Amino acid sequence: MDGTTGKPMIREAVGVFHAQAALEGAISDLTRAGVDRAEMSILAQDDLVTGEPTKIGASTREEAEDPATPRGAIYGDTDIRQGRTLLTSMAGAIAALAAGGAVVLTGGAALAALAAAIGAGGGAGAIGALVGQHTGAVQQKFLAEQMARGGILLWVKIMRAEQEGPIRDILARHAATDVHVHEIRAD
Repeated sequence: MDGTTGKPMIREAVGVFHAQAALEGAISDLTRAGVDRAEMSILAQDDLVTGEPTKIGASTREEAEDPATPRGAIYGDTDIRQGRTLLTSMAGAIAALAAGGAVVLTGGAALAALAAAIGAGGGAGAIGALVGQHTGAVQQKFLAEQMARGGILLWVKIMRAEQEGPIRDILARHAATDVHVHEIRAD
């Protein structure tokens, strides 16, 4: 507990990665070691709703230590592919349901509506694929920008004391620099 606010303190390991492949390898090994992906975070990207840029500190080290640094969920190529597949599948299912409903409502006389719904489902699927490609490109650009600024920060919450050593070892094994543990106040 923090003596001034009474809020609990959270221990977390921090490392800076200089290659995306090393980051992804560390995330994979951390997951295999029992660390939940929800306990890992990277610097947040620009706010997708407001477009406000992420607050950037004077240095990567400063960002790592500042509890107010905006953090975002980790996701990789597999997550993007799965999202694209889900979006495309949902679009096709919605189109099929719409076509089925039109056929039922018109007593089968809605062949044109059926054809239009099938076309719309295909169009929605194509849009889903494009959104997935765009998301992947945006993520790649963001990570490249972070590497150019000094590296990609990865924070890993230490939920149990016995996790600390293995987490630090995994970060170091995957070439993270400035690997250390600090405490921050829980929000």
